[in-house]
Amino acid sequence: MNLNFKHWGLLACLLGLVGMSLSAKVERTTVYIFGFSASFTDSVAYITDVQQLDSAYIETKYDFLMDRVVYSDQLQTYLEAVKQMPNSTCTVFFHTKKNKLMEEYNKIRKRYSGDESVMLKELTDGGFKFQSPVYEPPVKVTPEPESKATKKEKKRKASKDKQEK
Repeated sequence: MNLNFKHWGLLACLLGLVGMSLSAKVERTTVYIFGFSASFTDSVAYITDVQQLDSAYIETKYDFLMDRVVYSDQLQTYLEAVKQMPNSTCTVFFHTKKNKLMEEYNKIRKRYSGDESVMLKELTDGGFKFQSPVYEPPVKVTPEPESKATKKEKKRKASKDKQEK
C-alpha cells in the first residue's frame, strides 16, 4: 500500500478526532449510594440505607463517582462523632440504577449477617444522610515560559557552581 504524505496527514487527523470523541466527560446525574464501615479493632460494622443523590457527578467513560472520598469521609466523620467509632474504614457503593445497587447491598448484608464474629448495625434511622459536594473540575495549569533573562541567570549560576567545585 503506497500512501503519500497527504494520506498520512488525513489519517493522523482522523485518529485525532476519534481520540477526542473518546475522551471522558463528567456529567451531573442521579445516583443511588450506600456506605459500609468496618473496623479492625472492633466487632461492630455499620451499613447505611440506600440513598438517592440527585446531584452527583459521574465520569462517563469509566462510570466513576467523582469526589468519592468525600462521601466516605462523611460517613467516617459521622461515625466518629455520633457512634464514637474512631478507627473505622469506610467505603461507599453506588450505581445509577437502584435495583443493581440493591443486589450489592443485599449481598453485603447477607455476608455480614451470617458472620457471628461481626455485629452488623444498620444506620436507617435517618440520622445520617450523604451530601453531594460542589464539584469543581480540575484546572489545568500551564507553566509560564521562562524569559531569556532567567535562562541566562540559571546558566551563569550553573557555570559558577562548576567553577567552585
